[in-house]
Amino acid sequence: MDRKGWLGLILCVIGLFAWQWYVISHYGPRHAPKTTQATEPVEGLKLPTTGSGEGANGGVGEIGPGEPLSSRGSLPPEETAVLENAEIKVLFTSWGGAIRSIELKTQRAHGEEMLVLNRFGREPILNLTIGDEGDSLAAYRCDREGKDVVFSRTLPNGVELRRRYRLSGEHEVRLEQQWANPATREIALPRWKLCVGLGEPIHRQDPPASVAANWLSVQGKLGRISLPDFGSAGFLGMQWRGPRSLIDSPKEPMRWVAVKSQFYATILLPPGTLPPDRLVCVREPLLDFPGGGKGQPPAGLKAWASFPDIVLPPGSSLATTFAVFAGPKEYSLLKNLGSGTDRIMDYGFWGWIVKPLLWCMVHLHQILPNYGVVIIVFTLCIKAVFWPLQSAANRHMKEMQALSPRMKELQAKYKDQPDKIQAETMRLYREFGVNPVGGCLPVVVQVPIFIGFYTMLQSAVELRHQSFLWIHDLTRPDTVATLPGIGLDINPLPLIMVGTQIILARMSSPPAENPQTRMMQWMPVFFLVFFYNFAAALPLYWTVNNLVSMGQTYWNLRKPVPTLHRVKKQKASGISLRK
Repeated sequence: MDRKGWLGLILCVIGLFAWQWYVISHYGPRHAPKTTQATEPVEGLKLPTTGSGEGANGGVGEIGPGEPLSSRGSLPPEETAVLENAEIKVLFTSWGGAIRSIELKTQRAHGEEMLVLNRFGREPILNLTIGDEGDSLAAYRCDREGKDVVFSRTLPNGVELRRRYRLSGEHEVRLEQQWANPATREIALPRWKLCVGLGEPIHRQDPPASVAANWLSVQGKLGRISLPDFGSAGFLGMQWRGPRSLIDSPKEPMRWVAVKSQFYATILLPPGTLPPDRLVCVREPLLDFPGGGKGQPPAGLKAWASFPDIVLPPGSSLATTFAVFAGPKEYSLLKNLGSGTDRIMDYGFWGWIVKPLLWCMVHLHQILPNYGVVIIVFTLCIKAVFWPLQSAANRHMKEMQALSPRMKELQAKYKDQPDKIQAETMRLYREFGVNPVGGCLPVVVQVPIFIGFYTMLQSAVELRHQSFLWIHDLTRPDTVATLPGIGLDINPLPLIMVGTQIILARMSSPPAENPQTRMMQWMPVFFLVFFYNFAAALPLYWTVNNLVSMGQTYWNLRKPVPTLHRVKKQKASGISLRK
């Protein structure tokens, strides 16, 4: 390695240490404050206690740790009830007559700790507020009718509100809501809203943009509001918008609304006869998030679905049914849910390549039990498809090597005429039938696959907690140790990836004293900073791809340099017309 190469490597290592120091200093661990909750039991219903529940479809149980709902002095003691099946455990509260939290029984947050949606939410999912009530909680009467949980209350204007909950499907809660007007006069209910829940990260290092709210309009337009949208906007020190505390969507009828994190989502599907026409979002700091930090605490995103006014004639009632999906963002699961909910995956333009890649990976896992092995086999299959293309590229490299002496002659002959060198070089390519960009074609073709694989990993919940060799979780960095004192994580896989990429670049590039060529050979070193803390699945894919490419390149380069022959010029054909 020459002096410039060593200088580039040292600068990259210094940048890596500086970034790690910044992360540790701003997001270092601290002890989370303890929270306590005191509620009085209510006759007829039990409050959560330690245990798993009282049955497959209903019972009482604990929903894991989290911040309790803020107590209201004017409210009676909280009553709770639980409905559960094999996939979810739903905790209901009489404060709001809604869903306090949802435990995903087959998903884990950290270690053996179960994952809970709306864990840090200070407002229950489906809490209903009318007009200017804000996010206030009202007291409901709570009853059990068979396997259903029923809440009821009378509004100040005399309207009787009844809310019946039941489980429908593995990840779905169904709400049957009825408004009844017993009066002899017409009653108008002003604009009202339902809390969709709190989208919250699982780890402190989760990408902020992965915490977002989505909606799909009746016209089929997908909308999105994410955490970075609440920050200030500017460029080169010029700020044209300050931080925002509230963002609402354009006013349009919506098929569904949702809040989500990187791998999980809570989706509200309203009835087609009463769709919401606006989504209101706020940024909510998670002050009691486990692990804490010295800098700003992580934040979640809370959203409400806003509905238009309702008018109830005398003695009439209005019944509507809502569905809430709470679970992992598995494409097949969301596709079967219907109503275009699979678009919450946010694949965007690259969906045409992401969906086949995800389908292949999931079906390969039915044959191979380990996802690490699946990624390796998947990479080998892709390389087999592009093997002829890569061989052709290597052949073009050998042709360029055969032309190298002639090109050096041109550079020496026209050293003071760069335009002449370029023109003569292109003439030389045409004369011997050499394509100068032929070696780049495999890279161009495989870029969509790489981007598709990268996009798929952003929300591939199938890879969570999947181990391979020393990797504990394919969706997290493959950290094996941490250097004491400086807090630098040691992630072997990105180092192996960059090492193989450097070797491959030196094998693929012809030897030259051109500074640009040497820079391209050492360019992979700069990737180390970007991919060092990325999900281990991507460097695993890239490393296997590099190893196979190294073997193929070595095999093809062993062949002798071809003897080039001038391409015969084709005679121009034409038709002469005679009078």
